[in-house]
Amino acid sequence: MTPAGQWADFHIYDLGSQIKLFVHPTGRFKNVLLRLFVRSHLGDSPSETAVLPHVLMRGTRKRPTMGKIAEHLDGMYGARADADAAKIGENHVLSFRVDCVADRHLPGRSGNVKRAMEFLAEMAVDPAGNGKGLRADYVEQEVRNQRRALEDLMDDRSEWAAQRCVEAMCKGEAYATHEMGTLEGLSKVTASSLTARHRRLLETAPMELYVAGRVEAEEIAKQADRIFRFRKRGPVAEVPATVVDVPVGEPRRVVEQMDVEQGKLVMGFRTSVTYRDPESTALSFFNGVFGGYAHSRLFVNVREREGLAYSAGSSLEKTKGLLMVHAGIDLKKFDKCLEVILAELESIRAGKVSDAEMEATRRAMTERTRAVLDSPARGIAGLYERRLSGGVKTVEEALKEVAAVKREHVVEVARKLKLDTVYFLTAKV
Repeated sequence: MTPAGQWADFHIYDLGSQIKLFVHPTGRFKNVLLRLFVRSHLGDSPSETAVLPHVLMRGTRKRPTMGKIAEHLDGMYGARADADAAKIGENHVLSFRVDCVADRHLPGRSGNVKRAMEFLAEMAVDPAGNGKGLRADYVEQEVRNQRRALEDLMDDRSEWAAQRCVEAMCKGEAYATHEMGTLEGLSKVTASSLTARHRRLLETAPMELYVAGRVEAEEIAKQADRIFRFRKRGPVAEVPATVVDVPVGEPRRVVEQMDVEQGKLVMGFRTSVTYRDPESTALSFFNGVFGGYAHSRLFVNVREREGLAYSAGSSLEKTKGLLMVHAGIDLKKFDKCLEVILAELESIRAGKVSDAEMEATRRAMTERTRAVLDSPARGIAGLYERRLSGGVKTVEEALKEVAAVKREHVVEVARKLKLDTVYFLTAKV
């Protein structure tokens, strides 16, 4: 097959089943990683989508139990397989993954990678069933497991506070939904409804297949075009774009009470900056100065110097255009902690960023960017996430942008942040 294009070290192919294939031939790794992404909108049956990969991992038509799957993977020289659902912006993404030893490291060029690709397709497409659809016992068991996982969120106070802040901040937006779905949605999942959801995704969902490791790109493309030629693959559906530009009024405050000994403060900012925007690297740099690393303001000043927090940091969601601040604090220090965090932001906006902060952040970002080269999993995940918002860069391009960031770029992007929501989880009175 002839590649449809190339990006960095990835050869891009259009398969006959309207699946895009990305192949990265590299001798850096002994193993080959294969990953299939199946994408839908987070507002479209999220509970069914979230439980589906767990049901599919229970068994396939050829290998209807987890024990049979384990035997098959052992026979592939200890290959590993998994599947899950993730939230990337307002995309709900199913990911199927097989990691296997490359053929050239095995006796007689064993065809191990081809078998891994066949099993990847089998896992995603050909589940264990009862003749009419998915096995009802598997569906019921995995719905119960998913329900317990959602209920367990409340036991992780940090995760719970983060989710509750997002729900308040993004009320009415698809992003408010957790990647595991909702308890109400799970109550409606049946073997019949999940079978229909699975078939609909196979027929119309955008799919991308990634292969990285010691492989020949053209041979992989030929195998993939044969293995992934589904019988009922229809026109690919258009998944609604993630909503980024949302009006922000006066910051809302949400206070909730639980049995806690430590308060959880979460602050949600709208950045309006995604991977595709020219300020993307400057925003990452700002986050590095503000709260993304151990040398950042929130850790050094809020936690260490002021002693206001047991933990403090910030993170970006660049597909949705959000920056979230998280802090575990003394129950009586909410007002002071909020004041100091906002003061640190204003300090950066005023240009009070030291050379030491700039260089520490530049070093940390450079190391993190280069680390992608050491992990096929990180490289594939990073490329896929950036493709969803149109901001794909090579590692070399990203490193040049990091090197070019100046103090004024950090100040400018800091001024774009708009505080949307302040959430505080505190003790019951």
